[in-house]
Amino acid sequence: MTRLQLALELRHSVHGDVVRMGAIDVHTALAIADINVERGSAELWDGERRLGRLTKHGGDHATFWEIVPDQPRG
Repeated sequence: MTRLQLALELRHSVHGDVVRMGAIDVHTALAIADINVERGSAELWDGERRLGRLTKHGGDHATFWEIVPDQPRG
């Protein structure tokens, strides 16, 4: 089973490093991002391949995520 990685923006880290968290699927990655990102974005990775960017929109209530997949190279 492939384990996805969620890379949170630098500002979410205490030391300024990229925060990476594992997720078993895209649904879980969105839940992890929703819990850990107040505002901003994260990247979804499958190994060395970036699958796309997740951007959180909205205010204190009724937030939603924009998902922009990377275009396949070829």
